[in-house]
Amino acid sequence: MNTVKIEIGQLEKALNALVRRPWLLRRDYWISQVECLLGRPGLSAQDRQRLCTLLDLLGTPVAECSVSLQQ
Repeated sequence: MNTVKIEIGQLEKALNALVRRPWLLRRDYWISQVECLLGRPGLSAQDRQRLCTLLDLLGTPVAECSVSLQQ
């Protein structure tokens, strides 16, 4: 699962930079990337929380993230 942690870290870094430069942000692309990682089996609670935080940065309501977590 170390690979997932690395991927989440890369997403965090990219999204934090893009949030500061909204004209560069392709919101739908990044949401799909985060949701793809959320769909992986065996994610730790910490990794799920990190991904939900990224969705929050992108303006996705927390309720949508909660639904993703139950799958």
